[in-house]
Amino acid sequence: MKHNKKSFLKKLSCSLFSALLIGCAESKDNKNTYRSISQEEAAEIMRTEKNYIILDVRTEAEYAEEHITGAINIPNESIGTEPPASLPDKNQLILVYCRSGRRSKQAAQKLADMGYTNIKEFGGIQTWTGSTESLTAMTEPVLMLDAHPVTEKDGISAEVTGVTVNEVKVTLKNHSGNVWYYGEPFTLSREENGERRELKWPEEISWIEIAYELPDGGETVIKRDISGLNVTEPGVYWITVNGIDVQFELVMSE
Repeated sequence: MKHNKKSFLKKLSCSLFSALLIGCAESKDNKNTYRSISQEEAAEIMRTEKNYIILDVRTEAEYAEEHITGAINIPNESIGTEPPASLPDKNQLILVYCRSGRRSKQAAQKLADMGYTNIKEFGGIQTWTGSTESLTAMTEPVLMLDAHPVTEKDGISAEVTGVTVNEVKVTLKNHSGNVWYYGEPFTLSREENGERRELKWPEEISWIEIAYELPDGGETVIKRDISGLNVTEPGVYWITVNGIDVQFELVMSE
């Protein structure tokens, strides 16, 4: 009887020990983790899926210089134990990368430890062959319209109200008492070394003489293609429409 009791206790102890081992193994296997994928797989996901986030875990400066198109930035160093506010959905697919793949693995594991369930880490931007963008390039100064005084002649007022490298917009108002007719051809001049110099059109440019009419009291905005004049420098300009010189100034934005 004593022998049977000892045998039973021994078997019970072994069973409990085995169950404990199995439990530990399951706990280890069930630990939240992430999956590393190739950059080709990541690119395919970006091409075919819609509901995903691309997460750049490098520093803000690195991100600003260049990052994968559409990526958001949360530096690895700033990821702690609280879910980032910009990642509210713990079940959303999140594609994580850094420069070489070291920080992305660290960040991916930290997110997984917080309960994020669909983390895929795909290495570093230094080997990425897909599209990228730059905040630095996006914030570089661009040419923009500055001073644009109204010019008035014989009851016709004109003002440049928009300029791009391809187009200039002029607002015309007629308060002359008569219908005013204007045409398509125009000239564009720029001030250079204190003198006014007309910009020359490419030889292939030709004009079609079309007359437009602006009734008394009427207002219109005309758009003129200036892509052939290579307007890329700041300075004082004049556009001449039907003999009316309209001055404007272009400056570089900050």
